[in-house]
Amino acid sequence: MENQMLLSPSRQLTEAEKKLVWKKPLSHIESEAERRICAEIKRNWYSKEMKITNILLEGDAGSGKTQLAKALSADFGLPYTKVTCFADMDKTDILGSILPVLPEGGHGAEEISYQFYPSEIVRAYENGWLLEIQEPTVIRDAAVLMALNSVLEPDGSINLPTRIAHRHPDFIAVITTNRGYNGVRPLNEALRDRIQHAERMDLPPKAVMMERATAKTGYSYAPILSFLADVILTLDETAKANAIKGVAGMRSYLFWIDAVAGGALLRASMYHKVIYKITTDPDEISILEQALSVKGLLGQLEELEQMQAYRQESQNPDIMEFNLSEDGEYFGSDKETLMNPNAVRLRKSSDSEGHSNQTSNNSTEKTQSSDNGEDGVPLYHEMEPGHLTEQQKQKFRKRLNQEARESVKGSIHQQVKLIVHRPEATDENRAEYRKQVSELMPVIRELIQKTMPFLEYETASEFSAAQLYGTTFSANRIAMQDFRYFARKRPPEENPSLAVALRIDESASMSAFGRLDAAKQAAIALYEFCHGYGIPVMIYGDTADRSRLEQMSLYSYVDFDSEDSDEKYSLIGIQGRSNNRDGMAIRILADRLLKAPQKTKLFISISDGQPKAMPDYTGDLAAQDMKKTLQEYRRKGVLFLAAAIGQDKEIISDIYGRENTLDITDFKKLPVRLVQIIARYL
Repeated sequence: MENQMLLSPSRQLTEAEKKLVWKKPLSHIESEAERRICAEIKRNWYSKEMKITNILLEGDAGSGKTQLAKALSADFGLPYTKVTCFADMDKTDILGSILPVLPEGGHGAEEISYQFYPSEIVRAYENGWLLEIQEPTVIRDAAVLMALNSVLEPDGSINLPTRIAHRHPDFIAVITTNRGYNGVRPLNEALRDRIQHAERMDLPPKAVMMERATAKTGYSYAPILSFLADVILTLDETAKANAIKGVAGMRSYLFWIDAVAGGALLRASMYHKVIYKITTDPDEISILEQALSVKGLLGQLEELEQMQAYRQESQNPDIMEFNLSEDGEYFGSDKETLMNPNAVRLRKSSDSEGHSNQTSNNSTEKTQSSDNGEDGVPLYHEMEPGHLTEQQKQKFRKRLNQEARESVKGSIHQQVKLIVHRPEATDENRAEYRKQVSELMPVIRELIQKTMPFLEYETASEFSAAQLYGTTFSANRIAMQDFRYFARKRPPEENPSLAVALRIDESASMSAFGRLDAAKQAAIALYEFCHGYGIPVMIYGDTADRSRLEQMSLYSYVDFDSEDSDEKYSLIGIQGRSNNRDGMAIRILADRLLKAPQKTKLFISISDGQPKAMPDYTGDLAAQDMKKTLQEYRRKGVLFLAAAIGQDKEIISDIYGRENTLDITDFKKLPVRLVQIIARYL
């Protein structure tokens, strides 16, 4: 198709522009999308009102969006250039910048001049090039998107500091962006409205994948090409279904084929070329492996790898193969048989003629540990946790106890005997935690990916002064001779300014009707969600009247300041114990939450009933103490929410306020509801 779709045959390109026109490699295979776009643009090119100049290519990473944009450059004979958008883009990145110019050899401020340097977008816009705009969805500032909108106007113009730039008749804009199937921020509506033709870029059919792989790599063994394509398609489908952020696309497929063509083992190279590109999280890898196993692809992969290893070994000059009949008579080598069960293979000794210098791997196999289990499945080990010494743990417990007693001074709980525990995780806790996480993780991961974009695309409100270029000219800096006369927006913080405290009522009544199981799952879901976001979280349980010496018991399962990476497993130990002295627990945890540097401090309490502890902490006294405590810490900036999961919902609602109370009728929905609540505060 190259040179057959020229839009302006009479146009003469400069030598520099000719170098920008993309040249299709011999391995390039025209897709249906390429032929369709070319036909549509050519058909309407000379129409005043129906001309197609803005194209959207939306699809997963590795689906060929940039390759298609470059192919259009070759088809239309237009110079190709691109701009990759980023979160902190401002108008100078869209339009260009005024920069100071100091003449060569000049030193005085009186010799300074200023010159406008147009952006790559403006250059393509004025000169009639094909411009690829990559990932405009990441831009935070809405004003920047508005400037980009004006670039896409059919007969538009751009007001520059030195002139008005007019759109060249040959200018074509191709927007390439990832599909928002799992929380990726959607393309700006105004920007999308200016698109005249859009393509959904999916993985091509398997036959096309195989054809492209052969053209790119030269590898043509159809059974392997077909099988690896099935694996890629399965992994891609599984990643999307389980909200795993990575993608198995054409790039992964091509590089996997290339590695196999170079002699790499099928299964080992699958992890390095495909799976680890999707994710390195052990739980997510298990999900992907399970999907392959269910479809029988993992077993086929092992069989193919054994045959592949046999082929490679049979080509080794150090291996001699003798094929024996059933009576033991030698009958030669059957090259048509991939693996003959009657074949006996012997390794040549070191003094054999033609022996190579390659040594056997047997000795190293005996001394090196294998990364595979007995069934051949790669083993994945969690990073070695930062284990603390008993002395360090004791020091941290002592500190928590001291701070807790300090928090209740001056309150009605001052004389209550208090102990703060740091529960230890057992092997059973770890196993049970992983099991519950595997059940909750798909929901948690999907919520993370749905809410992350709203955090990432916040608009900056502060300006950074003393810049060499920017959007605002600072006249008061003219006296300075450092050329830093501009200001530009500071990027907003990447991490959410939020800290969360979860308090779980561990009274005996929580053991009834599955309440405790729901609270435990909610704690795990909340921890994993906050951990995925990088949000500081602490999770405590509390009970009262365990003994005379322990009138109040706090259980620090997860804490902001803890350095114990094993602590999350202790959440499995949450249990119903005795009474509940809610006001005291709230005071201690809210005081601890206030010490977090984050701006938003969210306190969530899960409880099934009204406060009740010996000797008289009950009724109106307890309710008024809780209301007073909540009011005190609200004034200090703590936000309170209560999840009522028992029969005393009306009392809890009266204490916390109806607008701050979640009425959880279906316990199974508690984990998801809590995670959704956290997402609202982002």
